[in-house]
Amino acid sequence: MSSGEPETNKVYDEQYFKETYGFDGLRRFDIHWWSIRWYAGMVERCLRAMGGRRILEIGCGHGFMLARLERQFETYGVDISSYAIEQAARFAPNSTCQVADVEAGLPPQFETGSYDLVVAKYVFEHLKDPLRAVRTAASMLKPGGELFFSVPNTGSLGARWKGEAWYALQDPTHCSLLAPQEWLTIAREAGLQVYRESADGYWDFPYLRGLPVWVQFPLFIGPTALSCLSGRAILPPRWGENILVFARKPRVSDAVQ
Repeated sequence: MSSGEPETNKVYDEQYFKETYGFDGLRRFDIHWWSIRWYAGMVERCLRAMGGRRILEIGCGHGFMLARLERQFETYGVDISSYAIEQAARFAPNSTCQVADVEAGLPPQFETGSYDLVVAKYVFEHLKDPLRAVRTAASMLKPGGELFFSVPNTGSLGARWKGEAWYALQDPTHCSLLAPQEWLTIAREAGLQVYRESADGYWDFPYLRGLPVWVQFPLFIGPTALSCLSGRAILPPRWGENILVFARKPRVSDAVQ
């Protein structure tokens, strides 16, 4: 890593992934494996529903999701971390991935208006100006294309019950922990039409003090497991640690109407 790289690039190094999230790879059937599988399934459904083929992942990390999609679709990824992009070249060799800062705009080889779907999984909460980033994401979409993003849900039961111990407060790079309605406003201010909201369920155990985790687990994990196994976003918007936002870039005909 050269000394001329942005400071933010240096933050997201190998140590960051290992210390903050406790992993630097995927273990079959662990929580990260299920999360990647679930998100990739929803992306695939979105693309097939619209008949699209080109996907851009902002904050692609190690490329785990792109790896699940690259055999079926044209896959592209950007991440501010040069370390993550090095790993993406290993895990998703058939995807085009590059170091880039979405707040500063993407390199010219990522053509504006050329993608059917842009996905950002746990990215915008790391940015000081998420509106600028969402506008950049929207600019990459074809008319009728879709942006699918997830961010921590500050209105969740977990956030209220756990307080300072809530998972999203454990990462010091989370600088935009906004209210759910603020994220919807940002999407609309970026020129997108929000057509669906959902959530990912409760998984940040323990939630209730004095109650063993094995008792809490079935109380909270049922809906989460059902959503994950279905491969769909079926939970109400506030029923989860993260909110999922699905938004569409209007077509010219939509604007005329």
